[in-house]
Amino acid sequence: MIQRDFSIPSAVALIAILIAGGMASGAATLKVCECKACGCQYFSIQEAIDIASPGDVVLVRSGTFSGNVNVTKPIVLRGEMWHGGDLPLINAQGNGSCITVNADGAVVDKMRVTNSGNLSGDAGIRVQSSNCTITNNIASGNGGSGIILAGARNCTLRGNTVSNNTVGILLTNSADNLVFNNRLYNNTDMDAFDDGVNLWNDGTIGNHYASFNCTDLNNDTICDVIVNAVFAIPGGGSVDDLPLVD
Repeated sequence: MIQRDFSIPSAVALIAILIAGGMASGAATLKVCECKACGCQYFSIQEAIDIASPGDVVLVRSGTFSGNVNVTKPIVLRGEMWHGGDLPLINAQGNGSCITVNADGAVVDKMRVTNSGNLSGDAGIRVQSSNCTITNNIASGNGGSGIILAGARNCTLRGNTVSNNTVGILLTNSADNLVFNNRLYNNTDMDAFDDGVNLWNDGTIGNHYASFNCTDLNNDTICDVIVNAVFAIPGGGSVDDLPLVD
């Protein structure tokens, strides 16, 4: 009887480990194209996301996709330059956010987003979940912000180019996020806004702000401390101690 009591939970634990391992090793790549002859299983980004399982990659090839995308699972949404084309473009057509991330642990990488709505919560990419990674995207020409983190925690924003939006990167009611090595310029109202406590550099480099002028006497691409080169992020107490020179 004692052996039976211990063997049942052990068996359950073993099954759980095997299932988890199988899910990890069986991650699929779902390809999305805008044309029937491009060799993809799906023509709609949202359809691929809805069918995907956690951990899958939704790979979007070059093309223009109209409407709004809602990432509801911890997947990787990744763009791909294909046959000489640019990164895929999501055009929200002036309504809502181009991409809304509603799943903890999701990744959005190498996507272009434009023409979001112009309400305060609209953005090229809107993240309202935690532990997400937003990298190497181009957010330009949005009526709202380029990228918004709303109620997000422990997310990373890295390598994004954010220009010609009303606001560049906006963090609201968000904490413990890391924002670094992004390029922010030509945004109408401001390049950055943060009403919480977040890190705007990774300890080595910060971000580039076209609205911030500084010098780089030692040519290391980082603004020199000797000229008080600290960028105070509007909205709260966050500071970028290592802003980048253009």
